[in-house]
Amino acid sequence: MATALVIGSVLSGTGVAHAGATEIPKGFLVTEPAATAGPIVEGEEWWKISNSLSRQLELNPCHKKEKTRDGRVAMRTITYSTSAPSNSSEQLVLYGNAKSAQAAFRKFRADLTRCLKQAAAKHNTRSTLGYVGKPLRVGDEALSVAGYFYKKGKHDREPGRLGVIVRRGAALFLYTDMGNGRGAEKRIVGQAKKMAKKVCELPGVCR
Repeated sequence: MATALVIGSVLSGTGVAHAGATEIPKGFLVTEPAATAGPIVEGEEWWKISNSLSRQLELNPCHKKEKTRDGRVAMRTITYSTSAPSNSSEQLVLYGNAKSAQAAFRKFRADLTRCLKQAAAKHNTRSTLGYVGKPLRVGDEALSVAGYFYKKGKHDREPGRLGVIVRRGAALFLYTDMGNGRGAEKRIVGQAKKMAKKVCELPGVCR
């Protein structure tokens, strides 16, 4: 069972403190059982699990590289890649409270708009991945995201990368896919819906 930590101030006149999850239990993520089992075909597929708090979100519209400090208290990222080549990922980020998670989601949405304009600029002579988001009915707020390669103001017909970002209470979770063919979008949305229920098992996340 995950431990709890008093994060915020005591609510005025109630004597009740905000508490949130400060760790993610082993095996908690949707893809974690497969990741810990390892590759089915050695040398052809690779799983990596990271608990780094400073890692960028797996959907990174502005292609930032600096370490992130936004109030997160726990984080796990699972990436899967193959020699095909193709890749996918799952990421769960827990914040000290819902307000911090909301702020992180708003920042992501703002980056999505601002950096799409840069990717789609007509003077851009290099192929750049720009992301387009649309609302998705999962959790408290969510976006379905498609990444297109832009060059000189035009983009490829088919998205190069697909993703989902969801906020539920004090948590953000993301699923991405690149190069795994048809059905990828349905699969990652299904994973996000599963986590939207599962994440409320962690103390303080959905209160």
